[in-house]
Amino acid sequence: MVFIPKSLTACHTSALVLTAFLFCVGATSAADSLAYKEFHGLRLWLDASDATTLEVQGRVVTQGRIVTRWRDKSGANNHAEFKGEPIVSPSDFNGHPAIRMRGREMFNVRALAKEPGPITAFVVSRRTETQAIGDPYQRLLSIRSGKTSDLTPPNLSLCDPAFPVPYAPTVRVVTGEKIAPGLVGIGCVPNSNSWDNAFHGDIAEVLIYSGRTLSEAAFHEVMEYLATKWGATPARDESGWTRIGLLGPTPRGVRADLPLSDQQNRGGWTKFEPFSDEFDGTSLDPNKWEPFRRGWKGRQPALFYSPNVKVENSCLTLTMRKETVPEMKEDPTYHTYTSAAMESTQYTRYGYFEIRARAMNSSGSSSFWFAGGTRDWGTEIDVFELGGNAPGFERSYNMNAHVWREGGKSEHWNTKGIWRAPWRFIDDFHVYGLEWSPQKLIYYVDGVPVRSLPNTHWHKPMRLILDSETFPDWFGLPKDQDLPSTFHVDYIRSWKRPGWEGVILEEQLESQPWDPLK
Repeated sequence: MVFIPKSLTACHTSALVLTAFLFCVGATSAADSLAYKEFHGLRLWLDASDATTLEVQGRVVTQGRIVTRWRDKSGANNHAEFKGEPIVSPSDFNGHPAIRMRGREMFNVRALAKEPGPITAFVVSRRTETQAIGDPYQRLLSIRSGKTSDLTPPNLSLCDPAFPVPYAPTVRVVTGEKIAPGLVGIGCVPNSNSWDNAFHGDIAEVLIYSGRTLSEAAFHEVMEYLATKWGATPARDESGWTRIGLLGPTPRGVRADLPLSDQQNRGGWTKFEPFSDEFDGTSLDPNKWEPFRRGWKGRQPALFYSPNVKVENSCLTLTMRKETVPEMKEDPTYHTYTSAAMESTQYTRYGYFEIRARAMNSSGSSSFWFAGGTRDWGTEIDVFELGGNAPGFERSYNMNAHVWREGGKSEHWNTKGIWRAPWRFIDDFHVYGLEWSPQKLIYYVDGVPVRSLPNTHWHKPMRLILDSETFPDWFGLPKDQDLPSTFHVDYIRSWKRPGWEGVILEEQLESQPWDPLK
């Protein structure tokens, strides 16, 4: 574990080692180098725009030539063998041809690996109005070992939007950590005797990396290549990158006045004191923080109870208890448990926000998040929601970003990512951060990025919130022997870049549209 201590007694220097790329010698374009990046991790590359990779029959059907084999460009010889009559569609996919699937076609590819391992797969596809037929949840990609459903780990499935939705050219991504080394199906479940859930639409390109984790830079480079080439848009809920595997080298904290991930201050950060606190006193600073008072009482059955929010031993403590308090009589849906929540007294938008914390040792959540809203909009960024001692969730770093309301209409959607840590979050303190900029949301653990996504909607002011809740349907209710349990926060540190707003008052929320800063 590496963190910035409150008192610096010694200085250490180290560099965050970034994943290196290996390029093909003499590569002439981004496409030429894709097969050699990431230590030759590319195991399958099907590209319909490259006519040399398509083996076709002489017979021509109504819409084009039948494809009998789709050759792999990755160099791994994982060629796709046909079933049914997939055809080469006209060159109207941003000037390129694509493979047209009509619900009774598919391609099978042999297993890409011999042992379970990480997979990152990109698929470019579309569906026209006339193709919007067939079963729901049609397969774009399926990896299956044995007869177990591809929806069940360790198998893997990437489905398109539920029938009957037509959609424009789109890049979709699916990742998995320990995916079984089974056959790969393009457009259907591999070696299936049924055409259920087979794809209706056009598939233009498929890239599958295995054997290691794609770095964030490589992920976005592949996305940009595919989006530009095919005139495609990254799927809204799948356009981010999430780390698979270990953090790798972590930076050492030298300067407490800078984010752990940017000790050289390449970002030009300045400390934002209104959202920073070392918690060295004996009570909350009322100018900065207060127990949660937004009208929400907590997630049933646990009631937010302000006496559970304390500052002691140079930490903010948020405690969950098994107890009954008089306030529960006002609403019987709250019973048995009390929990805790603290929020900033003011709003802000954009910044780097970092805490050093240890999750509570129970199924009660330990959470760090931002939220705000008016009658016209409502947004939320969950830096983490941890079930510290919830069975099966002890190492799951759950990240999310929600849009609850847009233009006065309730239309909830979210984009989530889960990083699996090599340690339990209850065992020690770690540093957790969020870089919230007009362009991106980047999540950090111990100064290393674990998730990144484009900032498409999170430009409105929000409050900073730390809390604990009961999640009966997710983490399960805490065991009696685990209570009371406490979420410890050593500090909150925040920074701004030049030109970003500081404190935003609640009465300002409806005063402007809050367009993204340029």
